[in-house]
Amino acid sequence: MFRGDNSHSLSYEQQAKFIQDRITNVEKHFGDLCVGFGDYTRKTARLRDMGDELSKILKEYANNELVNKSLSAGLDNLSMTLTAIEEYRNCAVQRLEAKVIGELCQYENICKHAREELKHTMNVREKEMARKKVLDKARERQPFNRQQVTYAESELLKATAEMSRTAKGLSEQTEFFERRKLQQLKGLLANFVMIEMTFHAKAVELLTVAYQQIGDINDNADLENFKRKLLSPEKPVNAGISARSYSLASLLHPQQSPVKDDEDATSLNRMRSPEKSITGKSRSSSIAAMMNHSPSYSKDGDTSETEDTEETQSSSEETESR
Repeated sequence: MFRGDNSHSLSYEQQAKFIQDRITNVEKHFGDLCVGFGDYTRKTARLRDMGDELSKILKEYANNELVNKSLSAGLDNLSMTLTAIEEYRNCAVQRLEAKVIGELCQYENICKHAREELKHTMNVREKEMARKKVLDKARERQPFNRQQVTYAESELLKATAEMSRTAKGLSEQTEFFERRKLQQLKGLLANFVMIEMTFHAKAVELLTVAYQQIGDINDNADLENFKRKLLSPEKPVNAGISARSYSLASLLHPQQSPVKDDEDATSLNRMRSPEKSITGKSRSSSIAAMMNHSPSYSKDGDTSETEDTEETQSSSEETESR
């Protein structure tokens, strides 16, 4: 590119116009793609917000539904499923902004830089053409002035060398620009398709679960429950107050039972005669001692029993002798 010595190659002006058209084409269409993907992402974000609002409505309905129990559970499950779907949609929006729109937005500066490089190359080309004109005029007007002709030739050689370097650099940059455009456009389109495919796969999975949960709504049972409520409507607030009043009344005025009467009589006797309470304490202590007896206590008990037996035998012998 930008080689004028080949008769089959395009001229510098034609090559420059071709590069300029390619840059303008990329700038235009990439800008349109950026606007289109941006609108698509904003619509997706708006749909995400609407899904969140719908999830809140379903949740509120589920919390306020007190008669149709299975319907309330189905609405609650659907609300949670929609919330999960909108979370995945939010991730898709963020990935679209980062991997698609962000890449497209960079091409505004890339195209601007490529156009500046092309403009610099054309300026160098114009400088070279001006040096060539100066040399031609010097040869026409003062063909015998070798000093001026030699100076014009040296200036033309410098301009030609600079043009060669600039043209080579522009050729490499233009090829790099075209290669990067193809690779990045292919990559961002693949990212867009992958993002959408991942989201819709997750959405189908969650919606399948939601469909099964909706199928679990037992409309017949909810209808029967509604009929029972219709025949005998309950007032949750009044019932709660009456139950609470009944529980308080039972605590304040418990029903009398024989066992309770005995316990009350015992407590009353204890209050009237403190000695009986002391006796009760001693009884309880003796019971505790019997429950927690030690080996020494068993041995003492055996000794007392032996002594009682010997006394009984001696008394019987005295009776026989008499």
